[in-house]
Amino acid sequence: MNITQSTKGENLISIKINVEKADYEEMVNKTLKQMRQRANVPGFRPGMVPMGMIKKMYGTSAKMEALNTVVSDSLNKHIVDNKLDLIGYPLNDPDMQPADLEKDDNLDFCFEAALRPEINIDYTNTMVDFYHIIPTDEEVDKVIEDIVNRNPNTSHPETVGEDDRIEIKIREAKDGKEVEDGFQKDGLYFNMSQIKNKTQRKKFIDKEVGSEFIVNFAKVFGSEEEAAKILGEDAPAGSDFNIIIDDAIRNEKPELDEDFFKKIFPDKEIKDLDAFKQAVKAEMEKQHEAETDPILFNKMIDELVAAVRFDLPDAFLKRWIVENSQGKISVEDVEKNYETDYVKGLRWQLIEDSIVKDNPELIITDEELKNFVLRQIFPGIDYNTVEDDLKANLDKIAANYLKEEQQVNQLKNQLADIKMTKFLKGKMNINYAETTSADFMKKLEEERKAK
Repeated sequence: MNITQSTKGENLISIKINVEKADYEEMVNKTLKQMRQRANVPGFRPGMVPMGMIKKMYGTSAKMEALNTVVSDSLNKHIVDNKLDLIGYPLNDPDMQPADLEKDDNLDFCFEAALRPEINIDYTNTMVDFYHIIPTDEEVDKVIEDIVNRNPNTSHPETVGEDDRIEIKIREAKDGKEVEDGFQKDGLYFNMSQIKNKTQRKKFIDKEVGSEFIVNFAKVFGSEEEAAKILGEDAPAGSDFNIIIDDAIRNEKPELDEDFFKKIFPDKEIKDLDAFKQAVKAEMEKQHEAETDPILFNKMIDELVAAVRFDLPDAFLKRWIVENSQGKISVEDVEKNYETDYVKGLRWQLIEDSIVKDNPELIITDEELKNFVLRQIFPGIDYNTVEDDLKANLDKIAANYLKEEQQVNQLKNQLADIKMTKFLKGKMNINYAETTSADFMKKLEEERKAK
């Protein structure tokens, strides 16, 4: 066997594999012997069919199978031994005459292969125009109002108020007395605001914690269906119940003071409302940045694809796209849409591969992937600071989440994009213009319409 390699064009090579009969004959004979043992031919006992008949029946297919194995193994070995960095996998060379497998014993198999181009990236020669979203005062005030509503001061008053949440026990009752072995349940909660009828509300307001009295929850909440939402589907919602008020929980609007600021930003020293607003505004800007990073990433890709120039063996790549589509893409489709649908993605893939090769810290590690998964599931937990028992449980959760290959690949792609975005933001020239969130959305819509 002899393998030769020659240059066909820019980043395009030809690989010729010359196969002699001695390279595959033993494999063919072994296959034919196996077929003889399995052959079921009328007039012959199993394993006794003449070899001449077996060769006539199966010789060509056995030869093709052996040649396919020999040539495939030789081609792969040549690629590895010569450290060929290829785009895709070699295809049959269209400029060479195919071998006649039936007639010839010494055969030439010719392949065409595309070499990855050498890519040099000059980040200083890039420029991307983008936006830095600055929250308006009204937006900041609205977020602060939401923070206040989500972080009330909680107290437990001795008597029930208009807007309190109460905890109760219930015991089924009849004729003003508890029913022996009747339905009962502890630890039920509802908000006073859920009682729409003013007369029914008065039965609860100003009642002391610990007091008990008879009520009908179907009347309290307006229907048995609404009562069942509070009491549970297993409760006889239309019955009377003796209830015991175990607790009243009152949420009140907190004071915007240093204690509250410390609760929201425990790692910052905030003394007054203006500083608190600035801290909230800064967090909003970070959130806007995280939300718009995918848009910026696409713009950076566009800029790099336009700025980093290299030649591609287009004719080979068009054939490669068609042959690897499993019949889903025609030659006509590729010719029509090659520049718009294929070239940009391929160029970016080659550029991205080159960046990762030069910056191995961009490769996703198993530990990074696990931490990424845990941040998605438990955004408030710092994995590195938790106790060992909790850490072990988190590891189990992450491992279970990462069992599906499709899900793993999707998460890897997400994390890879996040890491690449951060890397490119630190390398490329980005011209930021300040804008509001509303104006940013308008600009995006204008850009979409202009395409």
